[in-house]
Amino acid sequence: MRNYRNQLEHQNEIELKDIENRYASELQKLQQTKILELDHLTKAYDVKISEEAEMMEDRLATVHAESDKRITTEKQIGEDELKKVKLSNRQRVEDYKKYGELQLESLKKQIQADQAAMHDRAVKAAKKEREQSNHES
Repeated sequence: MRNYRNQLEHQNEIELKDIENRYASELQKLQQTKILELDHLTKAYDVKISEEAEMMEDRLATVHAESDKRITTEKQIGEDELKKVKLSNRQRVEDYKKYGELQLESLKKQIQADQAAMHDRAVKAAKKEREQSNHES
């Protein structure tokens, strides 16, 4: 009976070791599988982050290009407006100059006419005085 019992214990120990070995092997396989899954998920996550980063960089580049284009357009519009204002001011200055020159010319003619009229009056007055002096003498 003791021998049977020893044999049974020995058989149970062998079965227990076999079960422990299978369990350890399965546990190791499961751990490796989980590590591989985690590694795969990490890589997939990194790829997704990289794709999103690329999309954001592309969007940023697009926004920069659009902003640069808008700035260039606004700058050109400003420069065009400045040219129009300068041209308008230059035209106004030229108009004022022409108007001033016309007024100056008109004043010169008026002064010349006034001088000629004064000269004629002076000549007539002098002539009249001579005639009166000649009549009195």
